[in-house]
Amino acid sequence: MTDENRKPRMLEKRIHGLYDDLPGSERALADLILEFPGDLLVYSATELSERGGVSKAAVTRFVQRLGYQDYREMQREVREAQEAGEPIYLNTGLLGSTVDRARLQQHLERDVANLRQTLEAVNPDDLREVVRRCLTARRVWVLGFRNSYFFAAYIRRQLIQVRSDVTLVPAAGQVLMEDLGSMTPEDLMIAVGLRRRTPTLGRAMQIVRDLGVPIAYITDRVAVTTPKLATWTFPCQVRGMSLFDSYVGVMSLANYLCTEIVSAAGERGREQLNRIEDLMGLMGEIDPSN
Repeated sequence: MTDENRKPRMLEKRIHGLYDDLPGSERALADLILEFPGDLLVYSATELSERGGVSKAAVTRFVQRLGYQDYREMQREVREAQEAGEPIYLNTGLLGSTVDRARLQQHLERDVANLRQTLEAVNPDDLREVVRRCLTARRVWVLGFRNSYFFAAYIRRQLIQVRSDVTLVPAAGQVLMEDLGSMTPEDLMIAVGLRRRTPTLGRAMQIVRDLGVPIAYITDRVAVTTPKLATWTFPCQVRGMSLFDSYVGVMSLANYLCTEIVSAAGERGREQLNRIEDLMGLMGEIDPSN
């Protein structure tokens, strides 16, 4: 099952469907799991029984009552939900409720690991070709939905410093295909698709590819279907400590890509940048005192 087509996780539905009929010991387990389902990957069945204050036999009966063959099958479903980026399954009770130095250190180490894994996975040849196409394409389209839209907007914001005809899609209040109606094979699309992706992303990328437009795709490392639609794919590590994904690798990659484009733009890019600065000066849009 691909990341774009995963079915909703059934664990919560199964628990809610049986909750009123559960005996007291199993209801305690249900409450524990409903609060932090992601913790199931950390605890063994024995540890879960100890944490819930029930017997291991109660855990076994509870798992079977929910329709799973064993505890490992239930854990596998939680793991798939985490890989799909479903927030409730990324949340954990292991971190506690207070900020301390140890938790800050954990956060730092997770972000550093994400940054390193993302940049080490970059293919320099692919990056150089995307840089070249960004400067030679008739028009650059930058696509993103949901949380990916913010990174698409960032990339567009940087590219307009050195070239014209960079369009962020979808535009507010517009139908996507109306925006893309003038697209040609001489264009380039930069698509950002981080979990959790909408079905619209895959459909749009399929249409763009069929039009003969090359696609540079920034995504996460568990994407399966959409990378097959791209010309160049840059997978990022986005694993966070808990509920929220970590995007330090995504932002660093986007920043580096735009930096390389500015550098390769040369004199033409500097002329564009100078013109923008002159116009902003005439408009008084930047306060030099701040």
